[in-house]
Amino acid sequence: MMKILECTTLAMLLLCLTVLPSIAETSTNVCVVDRTDDFITVVDKIGRTVTVNLPVEHIIATDYRQMDILLALGAGDMIVGVDKTFHDRMPYFGLSDVPEVSVHSQEVNYEYVLMLNPDLVIVPTSQGASAEEISSKLLGVPVLVLSMSHTDVVPITEMLGEVLDKEDEADRLIGWMNSYNNIVEERTKDLDPQENPTYFYGSVTSWRAYKLDAADGCGGTDIAADLPSNSDVSSEWILSVDPDYIFLDDMRSDISGYRFTEDDVKNNLDTLIGEREGFSDLSATKNNHVYLLHRDWVSQPRWIAGHVCIAKWLHPDLFEDLSPAEIQMEYFREFHGIEPEGTWAYPIP
Repeated sequence: MMKILECTTLAMLLLCLTVLPSIAETSTNVCVVDRTDDFITVVDKIGRTVTVNLPVEHIIATDYRQMDILLALGAGDMIVGVDKTFHDRMPYFGLSDVPEVSVHSQEVNYEYVLMLNPDLVIVPTSQGASAEEISSKLLGVPVLVLSMSHTDVVPITEMLGEVLDKEDEADRLIGWMNSYNNIVEERTKDLDPQENPTYFYGSVTSWRAYKLDAADGCGGTDIAADLPSNSDVSSEWILSVDPDYIFLDDMRSDISGYRFTEDDVKNNLDTLIGEREGFSDLSATKNNHVYLLHRDWVSQPRWIAGHVCIAKWLHPDLFEDLSPAEIQMEYFREFHGIEPEGTWAYPIP
């Protein structure tokens, strides 16, 4: 059994003090504070203390990105309700007959949820402020607020492993992610930060800087590191800093991902570069260092594919033996028993 993390009285209210594997150095609130044969008490991402009756047999996830971990842990037969976006964007996972109870977490059909009699409802951090209200509308059904960012994926996997009695599966998934993360860490540790290439990580739809830190530790310098998250910047600013590399995040799955061919994504990226003001004059464009990355590759368990991908784009000589596309396919085969076709990054290193 996975060791239950111990929290102090203050931690039960606000923070959990725990030692996490190397993949998750960032401080997080998520942990288990108590467990008996009949219930488990946890602290979720926003510091709420939530008690869940055991065993958990029925789960509803109101945001489709929560499904990756749940299904990788083998909890597919527990899912009784999903986000409509899950069926739209991740049909390769199956569960086509599972009812849709929400629309990307923003609209939740509470009456339908109650009809499905869940033991646990999981909502994203974007709904954290209304988690208690949601639980009240669900007549006290436990509601957990969980983040799907890669910095939280290990503690959340650990916690869900205990809540769902899937601890062996959680250990296996964490070990797999850490195996590749450790390779990137080992191969980039001796790089001189002063000589690392610069990069801009932003949106496919505008000059907006994202703080998705799958690029951290890949041997590059983020030119927008000092800006607030989701800052809109001008084309003049981009030209003034002129990054060596540009990574564009396809958050909405509009121009890459499942069923997209390499030619599809290439054409979409070429169109984007041609239409956006400022692109043609950038060094990254002239040197063919503009890259597209699907959001699934920088969050959930699959963030490790994006982490390796960025590291290989920045330092191809250090990662000649690693294929990000094959890493994702390994994940699909080993944890889901599927081999979906698509293009989640371009150009694929």
